[in-house]
Amino acid sequence: MTLRTRRSANLTCDYPHCLSRPHGCPHENTCRPIRTSADGDDEPRHREREEHEEREDRDRRIHRGDGDENRVTKLVERTWYFGRDDDDERCDGNGDRGTCDPDRDREGDDGCPKSGRPTRPPGTHNGRLDDGGPLTKGDLDHPNPPGVWVGPRADMDLPLLYLRANAADLGARPVVGAPFWESPDIFVLAGVSPDLAPRLPPALGEVALAGQPNTLYAHVWNFGNGPACEGIVEFYWVNPSLGINPGSMNLIAQAPVSLGAKDSGNSHAVVKCPKAWTPTFLNGGHECLLVRVWDNPADLPGEPKFDAAVNRHVGQRNIHVIAPALHAGAVMAGGAPGPALTTPLLLNVGPLYGGAAQVKVERVAPHTVPWLQLHTGQRGVFPPMAPPTGAPTLSPPTTAGGGFPAVGAAALQHVTGDDQQIAFATSDDAPGAGEAHVYRVSAHQDGAMFGGYTVIILG
Repeated sequence: MTLRTRRSANLTCDYPHCLSRPHGCPHENTCRPIRTSADGDDEPRHREREEHEEREDRDRRIHRGDGDENRVTKLVERTWYFGRDDDDERCDGNGDRGTCDPDRDREGDDGCPKSGRPTRPPGTHNGRLDDGGPLTKGDLDHPNPPGVWVGPRADMDLPLLYLRANAADLGARPVVGAPFWESPDIFVLAGVSPDLAPRLPPALGEVALAGQPNTLYAHVWNFGNGPACEGIVEFYWVNPSLGINPGSMNLIAQAPVSLGAKDSGNSHAVVKCPKAWTPTFLNGGHECLLVRVWDNPADLPGEPKFDAAVNRHVGQRNIHVIAPALHAGAVMAGGAPGPALTTPLLLNVGPLYGGAAQVKVERVAPHTVPWLQLHTGQRGVFPPMAPPTGAPTLSPPTTAGGGFPAVGAAALQHVTGDDQQIAFATSDDAPGAGEAHVYRVSAHQDGAMFGGYTVIILG
């Protein structure tokens, strides 16, 4: 004899699902499994089933308060838990984490080394979303605990707001195996204040001008089943940094946005920052940009607040572009080309939360940086890679304001402690006309990448 669950138009309670509900089955005194014999006959017979359905119908009429049949029949949770707003992609259907994968696991559980770095709180669901049926008194008196939803977050009738980390991004986090700081959804209109700027950016790959007003734009997306009626888009800048410290964030301005559900035809929009951003001359005006989008109250920002690697609400643009004019005419004696970079770039490593980090730099081909298509203005068109004539290096870490170490530069540096900075340099010659040197600096902790910075030198 085996157990089989049953479901009918008037019966939403099936025994295994009842046992999995946090508050138990609202009809646990009358709900029993259907036992099926080998020949398929149901035991007990119809009388018990009819009694069960009659009690269920009576309870529904009591909770409904009238005889209106046009009632809500989809189960909806009453309580919101914004701090744990997503199912953790690392959890299986039972909420288990499984084995540790250093490329994706930032928690340090199951044998992974711990650094204390904040990560997104884990979440799970109880599978009730597909059950259907109206709210019951048990739902209201016994809401789900924090971090437990009725179904996968993306399947609920809620907005799912995000900024893309890359062109193929659909909002899944954490970002694994790809830079998350080269968002294609953050744009700059150089040298123009917002009151004179058009609603949409005329070009998508411009670079900010230091000491002048610049207008920022953000392309925000809703991949959820519900609209975002009270969306907020926040624009921030921060000094060049690999890991982002929330205390170092500088808010430029906020702007409202309203987006429809993902199938509405109005699920994404470009939002203009209402206030001008005037970068300083630190590192030539190449501060990092972050944009955060959220909805009040259906999709609050979540945690960690400004970590674009694990928080879909945050988009990050850490791209330093050195235009040809900045190294044009730099010719050595005898007509040899001058250096690609005349002054090292200082980068803050960011908070390490009691652990150690590894910071490395590597040369990459221009076509591995999709953002460059925005700069060229043509899909699939990238500047050719300039021939390597030297090597990129990083200085040993020093405390902020400690200057540039004269020795010890290498492609990999180990960093301990907070308030550390490194200097990027390259011995490559300046690229030829139309060519480019491209370098990526990345910071890793516990096997996971937590920050990065991309340097592009154009010829």
